[in-house]
Amino acid sequence: WGSLLPGVAVLRGYRRSWLRGDVLAGLTVTAYLVPQVMAYAEIAGLPPVAGLWGMCAPLVVYSVFGASRQLSVGPEATTSVMTAAAVGALTASAGREHWADAAATLAIVVGLVCLIGWVARLGFLATLLSKPVLQGYLTGVAVLMMAGQLGKLTRVDVQGDDPAAQLASLWSRLAEVHVPTLLLATGTLAVLVAFARWAPRWPGPLIALLLAGTVAALPAASGLGLNTIGAVPLGLPAPRLPDFGAIDLAATVPWAIGIALVGYSDNVLTGRAFAGRRREPLDAGQEMLALGLCNVAAGFSNGFPSSSSSSRTALGDAMGSRTQLYSLVVLAGVLLTLAVAGPVLGSFPTAAMGAVIVYAAS
Repeated sequence: WGSLLPGVAVLRGYRRSWLRGDVLAGLTVTAYLVPQVMAYAEIAGLPPVAGLWGMCAPLVVYSVFGASRQLSVGPEATTSVMTAAAVGALTASAGREHWADAAATLAIVVGLVCLIGWVARLGFLATLLSKPVLQGYLTGVAVLMMAGQLGKLTRVDVQGDDPAAQLASLWSRLAEVHVPTLLLATGTLAVLVAFARWAPRWPGPLIALLLAGTVAALPAASGLGLNTIGAVPLGLPAPRLPDFGAIDLAATVPWAIGIALVGYSDNVLTGRAFAGRRREPLDAGQEMLALGLCNVAAGFSNGFPSSSSSSRTALGDAMGSRTQLYSLVVLAGVLLTLAVAGPVLGSFPTAAMGAVIVYAAS
């Protein structure tokens, strides 16, 4: 059982000296990920709160089945962009009202693809993707992410399906740029860069969004027309089976294979990088199993396809994380946020959220 449930095996041999680092890492990563995963949900075309919903089940599953002690699983940039593209194509005829069901269904299919790969012992596939190929792919994803936020940063109705068309659309409508929105987005981005430069261990995204929300709530800003996220539902929705009839299940398979391959490669490459620093082993096959179960769990809990975040992993490692107990601390923080912080999250300006996405892409 130790090889199948590595997280349980580690926790059974837990040392008291690890507790401080795990708790501190969990609290810090929670503050960092709340605005981050909300932004990723928007990238995927879902309500921001879906990013928090999509965190919970994968955190529990990975803490039991995951091979890495440091990896932070859940929504991340690449799979969010791929989800938006996939669901947009899959629901072209079904309508926008089926978007959430299609995203959850896609997560389950991604999970099943990974589980089939685990049974077939296809873990070696991660070694076939060279670093330059992945870097080029991620650079392209970053450009798509940035271009997709132009409308939020300027409050201009930007048109186009690719970055070139979106930039051309914005250029032709520069006179319509909403200056207060642009200034708020620019200021938020400046705060994020400053924290990354001079206080990298601080939860820069959360602080930046809280400052932006405070500015938007000032009486002097009441007439400026700054858009906010709006109402965020409190609590965690009950697990449910998505409506599989909303899309063609067979059509999800090619998209799911692509998302699974990229997500799995990201998991293994990031996990190996941090495990190697501590001379800890990482079982690539076990990672495929864990990723599959995480995505199935996300699909049944109102989430969308997930992988791992290198930025959250790096932050947790820098704060002293030693085991996946820190992910359970993160889970407690996310649940507390969902229970009481809805009004605060709803006050975040959309321009500031767009700035967070641009920063994540950079």
